[in-house]
Amino acid sequence: MNSLTATARPRHPVAFPWAALIIVGTWVWIIWSCAEHWAGNPNYSYGWAVPLLAAGFALRRYVRIDSADLSPTDPKMSIFWQLALAVVIAVVVFVLEYARVEMWHPEIVLWSICLLGVGFTIVAFYFRGGRVLARAELFPVVFFLTAVPWPPRFEQPITTLLIRWVAAATTELLHWTGIEAQSSGGAIALRSGLVGISEACSGVRSLQAGIMFGLAMGEWFLLRPARRVFLLILAVVLALATNLIRTLLLSLQAERHGIESLDRVHDLIGNVMITALILGIWIAGRLLAPPMRAPVSLSKIPDQVGQFLRGLIAPSALVFRAVALSFLIGIVCARCLYAKRAAEDRTQTTPFFATKIDNSNQLQQLPREIRNELRPTSAEYIRRQSDDLPRGSADCFHFFWKPSAWNRFALVHRPDICMPGIGWNEVAKPQPLDVAMDGHSIRCYGFRFQRGNFYALELWGVWRNGEPVPLDYDPAQVFGAALPPPSLHLEGKRRSATEIVACTLIAEGNAPSKEKAVALLQSVFQYKGE
Repeated sequence: MNSLTATARPRHPVAFPWAALIIVGTWVWIIWSCAEHWAGNPNYSYGWAVPLLAAGFALRRYVRIDSADLSPTDPKMSIFWQLALAVVIAVVVFVLEYARVEMWHPEIVLWSICLLGVGFTIVAFYFRGGRVLARAELFPVVFFLTAVPWPPRFEQPITTLLIRWVAAATTELLHWTGIEAQSSGGAIALRSGLVGISEACSGVRSLQAGIMFGLAMGEWFLLRPARRVFLLILAVVLALATNLIRTLLLSLQAERHGIESLDRVHDLIGNVMITALILGIWIAGRLLAPPMRAPVSLSKIPDQVGQFLRGLIAPSALVFRAVALSFLIGIVCARCLYAKRAAEDRTQTTPFFATKIDNSNQLQQLPREIRNELRPTSAEYIRRQSDDLPRGSADCFHFFWKPSAWNRFALVHRPDICMPGIGWNEVAKPQPLDVAMDGHSIRCYGFRFQRGNFYALELWGVWRNGEPVPLDYDPAQVFGAALPPPSLHLEGKRRSATEIVACTLIAEGNAPSKEKAVALLQSVFQYKGE
C-alpha cells in the first residue's frame, strides 16, 4: 500500500508513536533555545512568527502531495547499532544542552541544536513518507533557520558597515535638500544637534526581517526558484531603502523641530517603514506569482490532515524508541547537572550598587533607545544638581543584568567604543581609578573626550558577578570573533550577572578634574556588596 498510513507495524509487541515524539520533542527544544534570543534581542523579535509560518507551509505542501506517491518504511538496524546510535545521540544532546545553559560558545551551540533538529525532522519525514515527503517538506523545515540569530562575528561587521553607510548616505541626501550636515562615524551633526545611529537603527533589523519575509513570500506565492532569488534580492534592497528613508525622516524632524522631538515620532516612523517594507515585498511577490494553480479542495483538507497525523503517530520501529529515549536522557542529565552546579555556586541575582535619591539626585526617565539597545534587567538614570558641578548638573547611570545569554554584549557599550560614534574624540587613554565607597575599594576607569570646545570626563566601571572587568578586551572578543582574555569571564551563564555604573561630567573650555568626578560618584551611589 502506497499511503502514509500504511506504515509497516514493528515486530515488537509494544507499539508507540516514537517518531512523532522525536519531532515534537526536538522542536520544543529548538524553539525554547531560540526564545531567549527572540525575547532579548529586538533584531530577532520576528522569530516568534517563523515557527507558525513554517508549520503552515509544511501543511500546505503535504496536502498537495498525491498520497499514492508516499512510501513509508521503517529503518532496519540491529540491536548493537541501535544501542550505539542511542549512546551517541544521548552524549551529543547532553553536551549541547549543558553547553547551551552554561553559555559555552552560545551561537555555535544554538546553530548546532537547530541543525540537529532539522536533520532529525527530515529523517523522520523520510521514514514516515519516503523521499517524496522528505523533499516536499525540506523548505518549510529549513525555513526555520531564518529565525536563528546570526553569529556575532558575522553580524557585527555588517552592522558596523550599515551604520556608517546609513550616516554617510543620509548626510548626502540632506545636502541635496539644502541642509547642512556632517557625518562622523555613526552620527549625523546638524545645526540642532547630533542624531546618533545606533545598532537598532543601522538597518540590520530590517535586513534580517526582510530576508525572512522575502523567503516566506516566495513560498506563499509558490514562485519558481529563479523568481524566489529575485524576490529575495529585492527584499534586501527594500530593507536597506526603507531604513535609509527612516533615518532621513528622523534627521529632517530633528533639523526642523529639534532633537527633543525625535521621541514623539521615532516609533511612528519606524512602524510606517516596516509596514512599507512588508507591503512592498508582498506586492512584488504577487506580481512575480505564476497563474493560480487549481486550488486544493477544502473538503479534502481535514481527511489529508488526519491522514498526515495518523501517519506520524503510527507505531514506530525500535530504532525510533532508542533515539527518543536517548534524547530525553541527554536533556534530563544536562539539566540535573546544571541544577547541581547552580546550587553550589554563589551567583549574583541583585545589584551590588544602590542609588542615593534626594533633592540633589533625581531619577530621570531612561531614554527608550538606550533601554531597547541594552535590555538591562534594571536601569537607573540619575541627574545630580549641584553648584559644585560644571554647568550645575551631571548625569549618572546604573545598569544591572541578571545571568542570561544576552548580557555579555553590554560589554561593547564602553565609552571609548560608543562616544566616538556620536562625535566625541578620545583625548587620552582610560586611566584606572580606585574609589573608596562604603568601606570598599571600587575599580573604575576615567575616559576623557573632547568635542569642539567641550570636554567630557566619564567614570565608568563594569563588574561580572561582582568581579571588576579590566579593559584589556575589544568588541571582537566579546562577539566571539577573537579569543577573549580570561579576565573577561565570558564563558558560563551562572556567573554572568553584569553591572555597570557610569558618571559623566561635561565642561566648556577646560577639562573636568577627576576629583570632581570621584566626588560625583560617591555622592550618587553607595556600594552594598555581597
